Amino acid sequence: MQQTGDSADMFCPMCGADSQSPKAYCRRCGEWLPDIRGRGGIAFGGETPQQNVFTGLFINALSAFAALFSAIALYVTYLGSGEAKWSIYVAAAACLCIAGWQASSFIVGLKLRQRLKRLGEASALEERRPPPALGEPDLNSFVPASSITENTTEFLKEPAKERTTQR
Repeated sequence: MQQTGDSADMFCPMCGADSQSPKAYCRRCGEWLPDIRGRGGIAFGGETPQQNVFTGLFINALSAFAALFSAIALYVTYLGSGEAKWSIYVAAAACLCIAGWQASSFIVGLKLRQRLKRLGEASALEERRPPPALGEPDLNSFVPASSITENTTEFLKEPAKERTTQR
């Protein structure tokens, strides 16, 4: 890995493509390229985006279940009894709101996971296709170099002749 300025250039370990950035996907094969300089400790959630999505799904499911269980426990314990205060019902309603929010976050995480999986499969298919060959170059759009330099030197020679004849 070569260090150039703020960015680090590296090679992909899967396909060998050069000029890759760490903590990004390989531009050729789509493999996740971790930052090997910052491997001091394991990051919470994982090193790849797929691992982070899985960790988020797990935490969303766990917290949705815990909030739903808490709301049900509060309602079962105090619903219909005369000893329940209004704050118990507010807490149970808040737990239901949290459970709903976490369940919706879980669904969004599932969709993100499916999208990452599809993108990974699509990049693997692109890797198998050979890159298109370049066609013949079109040099007609360039200005001929002789026209620029010849006119310039002609303009430079004329004033020099005039100066020598005036003396």
